[in-house]
Amino acid sequence: MINTNSPLENLAAFAIVFAAGVLSTVSLAKYIEKAKRDAERSV
Repeated sequence: MINTNSPLENLAAFAIVFAAGVLSTVSLAKYIEKAKRDAERSV
């Protein structure tokens, strides 16, 4: 028996992965900013 996902389930999965990607990108950018600031202070 073939079990296929509904379009709504596919959309929900895409939205979750998209949100996780945005969150990880923003957090990485903030970390890089902080690392640059800390490196400038220690010089």
